[in-house]
This record gives sequence, C-alpha cells and structure tokens, in this order.
Amino acid sequence: MSSSTTDEVPDKVAALASDDAVTAPLRTVIVAGTPLQRALAVTIMFFSLSIAILLIYTAAFGTITGYLQRIAFVFASISLALLAKSATGRHWQARGIAGLLPDVVLMGLMFAGMIYVFGDYTSFARRIGFPNGADMFFGVTYLVAVLEATRRYLGWPMIAIIVLFIVQALFGEYFPGAFSAPNVNWRTLVEILFMQDQGIFGPTTAVAATYLMIFLIFGAMLVRTNAVLFFQDLSLAIMGRRPGGPAHVAVASSAMLGTASGSVVGNVAGTGSFTIPLMKRSGFRPEYAGAVEAVASSGAQIMPPILGSAAFLMAGFLGRNYWDIVIAAIIPAGLYFFAIFAQIGLRAHRNKLSQVEGALPRLWPVLLSGGHFLLAIAALVAPFFFGMSPQRSALIGLGALLVLSLLRASTRVTMVSYVESVVDGIANNLAVAVAVAGAGILMGTVWVSGAGNLLADFVVQTSNGVLPVALVLTAIIALVLGMGLPTPAVYLTVAVLVVPGLVQMGAPELASHLFAFYFGILANVTPPVALAAYAAASIAKADLNRTGYQAFKLAMAGFIVPFCFIYDTSLLLDGAWPQILIATATAACGVFLLAIAIEGWFLVTARHYERALLAVAALMMIWSSRVTELAGLAIAVAIVAVLWRRAKTSGASEAVRDLGGTQPASSESSQ
Repeated sequence: MSSSTTDEVPDKVAALASDDAVTAPLRTVIVAGTPLQRALAVTIMFFSLSIAILLIYTAAFGTITGYLQRIAFVFASISLALLAKSATGRHWQARGIAGLLPDVVLMGLMFAGMIYVFGDYTSFARRIGFPNGADMFFGVTYLVAVLEATRRYLGWPMIAIIVLFIVQALFGEYFPGAFSAPNVNWRTLVEILFMQDQGIFGPTTAVAATYLMIFLIFGAMLVRTNAVLFFQDLSLAIMGRRPGGPAHVAVASSAMLGTASGSVVGNVAGTGSFTIPLMKRSGFRPEYAGAVEAVASSGAQIMPPILGSAAFLMAGFLGRNYWDIVIAAIIPAGLYFFAIFAQIGLRAHRNKLSQVEGALPRLWPVLLSGGHFLLAIAALVAPFFFGMSPQRSALIGLGALLVLSLLRASTRVTMVSYVESVVDGIANNLAVAVAVAGAGILMGTVWVSGAGNLLADFVVQTSNGVLPVALVLTAIIALVLGMGLPTPAVYLTVAVLVVPGLVQMGAPELASHLFAFYFGILANVTPPVALAAYAAASIAKADLNRTGYQAFKLAMAGFIVPFCFIYDTSLLLDGAWPQILIATATAACGVFLLAIAIEGWFLVTARHYERALLAVAALMMIWSSRVTELAGLAIAVAIVAVLWRRAKTSGASEAVRDLGGTQPASSESSQ
C-alpha cells in the first residue's frame, strides 16, 4: 500500500465506517424520498422495531421457546441486513428494483421457513435426526441467506474461513495430515446447522436474540440523548488542563463511549471527528493524533463492563457468570490505558505541548448537567450484583436512561427521536447480528466435523508442546483472523478456532479466551492491515503507514500483558489479594518503563542502550516472578538515576520542576 496520501484509504475502511449510518436519513427519506426509497425506509423501520419489541417483551415477561425466538430473530435480522446493503455493497437508498428482487425472494423463502417451523414445532423437533425434504430445503435456504449476509457485512475473509471448514467437514478424508477426518454427510450437516442448537440457532445467537442487542439499543439511545457531548465535556474537565490534554481527552472519551460499541472503526469515525482535530491544534502531529484515536477506540473493545459486546458472548460461550468476565478484564484494560496515558504524557512534556485552548468546562457543572448518564449506566450494571438476568438488567438500564434523559432539557429529545434510537440500536449494528449467525455456522461445522480438536492438535504439534511457542502462534493466528471484523465476530472466530489448543495445553480457560480476544482486537492497529489506524488517518489527513506504525507503538503494552495473565491469573483478579496487589503494582511499573523505552524520554532524551535496558527491565517487571521483578527493578532504578543525573547536569532541572505544569504550545517533533 502506498503511504503517500490519505485518499488511498482502503475501500474496506470506508465501507466499515459507513455501516454505522444505516438509519441516519430514515425520517427524511420517508418524507421526501422516491417511492422505492420510502418503501425500503418503512420496511427497515418495521424490521428494526419488530426485533426490538421481541427483545424488550421477552426481557420483561420471559422468553418464548428458545429455538422459536432465535429463528424469529435471525429471520428479521438477516432480512434487514439484506435490505440495508445490496449484493454489490450499495447503500439501501441507492438500490434499484432489479437488484432488490433476489433479496426479496430470499427473504420470502426465509419467512416461509419460519412459518413452517412455527406451524408445528413439536413435529419439527421430533424429526431431529430424521429430517424430511422440506427441512433440508429451508435449512439450505437459511444457510445461503446467512452466508450471503456474512459476505456483505464481514467480507470475503470470513466467508473463506467458514467455507473452508464446511468443505473440510464434507470432504475431510481428502485433507492432509492433522486435518484429515471422516466425511460428514451433507444432510447431517444441514440438519445440525438448521434444526439443532449447535448451528445458526446456537448459543451465540441465543445471546444476541435475548439481551445483547438491548445493550446496543442502550448505546444508541445514549448517542441520541447527547451523551457524546457529556462524555467529551467530562473528559475535557478532567484532563483538558494537562499538557497534551487533547490526547488524554481522546483516550478517555473513546474508552467511555466505545465499550458499548461492537465496531472499532465505527468508534474511530464517531469520536475521532472531534478528538483528532483537537489534538492537531494542540501541537500533535497528524499521524500521532490519528494513532491515539485508533488505539483508544481499539482499547475500548476490551474495556469493562461491556467489552464491545464480547463480554456477554464470552459469558454465554463459557457458561460463566457475566461478572466473572467483567472482573477478569479490569486490570488488563487498566494496564493498556495506563500505558497509553503514560506515553502521551511523556511526549507532551518532552515537546512542551499545550493544554486544550480556550475556556474549558468545569467538572462540577458538567456533572450537574449530564451526571444522570452515569446513573443510567449504573442502573444498567447494578442489577447484575443482585443476581438478575442479563436481559432484565439491560431492560432496567434502558428504562432508567429513558426516564433520566427526560429530567433535563439538554438531554430530552422528542418521542420520535427515542423511537429512532431504538431503530438505530438494531439497524446500525447489523454486523453484530450477522456475525453471531455466521459464527453459529462455523461453530456447528467445527463441532460436527471435529475440526476444533484437529486445530487444537495442530497448535500442540506445531509448538511441540511448548506453551510460549503455542501462545505466539495463537497470537499470530488471532491477529490474522481479527483483520477487519467487528468485535463480536473477532471473539467468536478466535474462540472456536484457536483457543481450544491453548486449553488443551493446560492454559486457564478464561485467560485463554481473553488472550486470543485481545490479539484479535489488536489486529485493528497492527500493520499492514491496521483498519482502525487507516480510518483515523483519513480523518487526520495523515500518512497511512506512519499512522499505523505509531498506533502499533502506542498499543505495545496490549501485546505483552496477555502473555502475563496466562501465567499469572492474579492479573485477572483471581487469587489472594496480596498477590493481586503485588502483581498489579509490578505490572504497572513495568508498563511505565515500557512507555519510557518506547518514547525514549524521561526528563531528558534516553540513549539507545538505555532504552533497550529499560525495555528489558519493563518485561522483567511485567512478568510475575519475584526474581525477575527484583532484577528488573534494579535495572530500572539504575537507568532512571542516570537519566535524572544527566537532566540536572544538562540544565534540565527546570523541566523537572515544571513536570506537572502547563507549557506553551509548540509543534511536536517527528519522533
């Protein structure tokens, strides 16, 4: 890829960013669009509201039969996905009759299949293992529809992965070596994927069809009720007065808003339009400003309490309590963001960058004007502490946000806007619904063919049974699989394909899932296909490859910490409190040393060998072993003492005294 201009942003990036604007023009189109556009707009609203009503009703009064709820959800979601984006990737407003007809036919067949199942579900369930011709026909119909929607929203790489494992299931005896397996009859495969709960309508779809999408509706309503402005003002009030404050604001606001988003690129597009120009005005180079936003938006996907919606999928996949996932993710996410803040702070002081220009909001007035958003988020999370189900907790949070937003004129919107926020939550997150259905096909296929065990055996054999080698191999695979996928699809793909190998080698199960998930997310800031960094570069009008490189440097702690919590689960808040506190403190010190090594500055510019020694000391302290921690601490103290002495002797004592103060703005250096 050329690195010359921002006009060369890949089409994939633009396509991913545009997915978040499905419903924006609905009201206008219904009033002033062409007859076809009006019909499509009304249909999109109908399907979106139907899904929302199904979710909210069953959250309040209890779910219907599991399979029936899931097939209704999949029918409506996939139909909506087929309408919203054409086979050639055109937006629904630009669609014509000719291109629409095949989708309408496919939707009609799916609807007939749903009615067929609803009409006599008892007989349908009894035929499991002995499917008839109609079962096979509608099974193939749903498979084709889900695969086509997956192609449109997740792209050819995801289709290639799914099709590869379908072919391996059907023709396993022709595959070489470890991937050779008995052939699976195509009727058996279709029956399992369509009629049983191991395929399209499996556990991942169950999560989306009961409560996951309600959390996404909550996030959409936050946006509609001006929560974005509140979180930006809150970040400005807390961090805007620090040197290089705009970068800190970008990290904080992206983390707070992005945890409920299932799209890293969408989060970059949403918050980056505000934060990136702010960073550039304070003196940060365009490449660095874009990198900060990309890394912050990526980190938001590992940020509790929602982890970009992956927390619920992980809980359902592992059969564990939701809070187990949230608690385990706290310290690693904290270390990730601490590393970013540390690097930004060091760079801002070295280059004497300014705080945010102009009058800044003050904390107390900001909290008075929008603090009820924090109460709404608390209402979303608190019911979990009292043992309530995720769907009931989501419903309480949604109701609390609706009521609390009415209390102030600045956050009160019209009832039409509230309804539109419900539509936004569904229609603007179609990639999530498509991802869980597509992952269901992958999971069912891997289960029936035994390919999951084959992959686990492949990881074990390739690594020769050495866990560190297996971890590196898993990290590389996860980075490749995570390229360009929304967060739910990233997690589901790595959970099915690469985690079983780590578990088979004795790695803790939850730690293994978080390990693979983290690297799947970090694919967004890992060159050569760093989609989040490229999207941010297009906003910053910066060089693509330089932005990707800067993002990779900023996210470095995210590549190291997952290796550590595999070996020391106290970093996942699993263990005795003294051990947890010691492990967290030493890891935090290590992360700060790593930030110094990457930036090459602490009071004065560090020499190359000093940076190398600091990087070694950082790794020794992050790695939870008392011997390595003490050795790392000794190296760090020695190098920091040298830097301190050099700062004093070179006349840098003034910089030391002003470390917490405000410096006049200047252009950032090229480093």
